[in-house]
Amino acid sequence: MSASFILFDLDNTLYPASAGVLKEMNRRIAWFVAEYFGVDFDEAEGMRKGKAAVFGTTLQWLRICHGLYDPEPFIQTVHPTNMNEWVSPDAELREFLLNLPVDYALFTNSPREHAVRTLDALGVSDLFPRIWDLRRLGYRGKPHRDSYERILGDLGLRAGETLLVDDSQANIRGFEKLGGRVLHVQDMPVSHWKNQLGEILGY
Repeated sequence: MSASFILFDLDNTLYPASAGVLKEMNRRIAWFVAEYFGVDFDEAEGMRKGKAAVFGTTLQWLRICHGLYDPEPFIQTVHPTNMNEWVSPDAELREFLLNLPVDYALFTNSPREHAVRTLDALGVSDLFPRIWDLRRLGYRGKPHRDSYERILGDLGLRAGETLLVDDSQANIRGFEKLGGRVLHVQDMPVSHWKNQLGEILGY
């Protein structure tokens, strides 16, 4: 069965990993953990190592295991506000999205304001009127099963007719377990995955 809907990840998917945004966010996460526990940066890095793999995100680890009841300070600390300094308008991406033969939405573990800032910087914000962000998902984003079930339910889709385009192996595996179709784009230039997606969709 051909995919009739696409769920696009945002960071390191719609723009290349070489932009360095996730590296900056990881640095900010480490500083947040350091301040939260009152330890130095290196110790914070050690404390959170491997936790995202177990809990899905560092935020979930802090919420579940260490009493971070209000996630907003974490969210505000971690996401850069100056996305125009990190990514630039991508005319080829815009043209590609405009010519997709199927419908699509944005599905991100970031907050909506980060998604909008990033899409604005890429010059494609008007092409993503539907955004499922971390708050909309109840702060339990990918790869948690309920995040996939939430967006599929909201859109009235079956996993088998939906394609997830994402750079995270954990997110890809989570969607595959539901029977969803996937395109893993880790370390793949945007131009490359666009060609692969075109082949999958048959155009």
